[in-house]
Amino acid sequence: MELINHWQDWREVYGKHGTRHRRNLDEQLKKRPMMLYWGDSWFSTPLYLNLARQSAKRIDGLGVVVGKPGAMASELFAKRELKRMEKRLKASPFDVLVVSAGGNDSLSDRLDRVYKDWTKNPGSKPKISADEAFDLLMEADIFAGILSRYRALMEMAARIQAERPAFRVIGHGYAPLKRIGLPGDLTTLNIGILAWLKDDVGPWLWRPMQHVLTSHDDARDFAFRLLVDGFREQVLKAIASDHPGLFSFADFSAVPEAQTDAFWFDEIHPTEDGFARIAPLLNQRVRDALPAAKQAAVT
Repeated sequence: MELINHWQDWREVYGKHGTRHRRNLDEQLKKRPMMLYWGDSWFSTPLYLNLARQSAKRIDGLGVVVGKPGAMASELFAKRELKRMEKRLKASPFDVLVVSAGGNDSLSDRLDRVYKDWTKNPGSKPKISADEAFDLLMEADIFAGILSRYRALMEMAARIQAERPAFRVIGHGYAPLKRIGLPGDLTTLNIGILAWLKDDVGPWLWRPMQHVLTSHDDARDFAFRLLVDGFREQVLKAIASDHPGLFSFADFSAVPEAQTDAFWFDEIHPTEDGFARIAPLLNQRVRDALPAAKQAAVT
């Protein structure tokens, strides 16, 4: 599958209603899926083959990927964006919407706000344990906010499914972080001449949490709780429980390769090979979600 990045290009590829081109393509799509990937940098980073592109490499079908690096669920699934996406989903018979959102909602400036007593005046308060820091994150209702946007997404998706019963939505969790505090290198090979102006990116978790936690090991424990006990348990599992016939998710929390430095490009992004390692887990969910006639198109 070659992913299309712009809706104008998509309209040209899919063709106009009633044309021979559209009829021929619809005939092919009887046994091949039409996919829409929508999300943050795990789907939209331009540096290398990200998770969406690694997934698409293993699917014989037609697909679109949209989103932007650094996007939060609160942005992607804002009311206006959901309204726009609903129109696009209704205009083309997508089988599966795959979403990547939620991780950025609890990083960087969002952590600064939760732990402002530590970050505004570094060193003025004693550092705390990972468990204590996670308790404060829960008290700040970070995950309640993410959950509310996913619920809004599912309200929109349920309207699509009412018209197309086979339609499904798939999300994903995150692998436990390993390279806490380490930025990703930007080179002319992965980003072009922009690397001359900005030679690295990140970190996004350690920058604020270095003032709150005592060590990188504590930060790894905190990150695990944030991504697994928080995002997976409080958001993804809640949505899957509420919408069993509509939503499922890929769980990357037990991927052995994620415990090696080689898996990670920076603090929160796998390398191209790292994404290749977890893409089969995502594609298994895609297979499960598709009608039986289209499942063989996914490897």
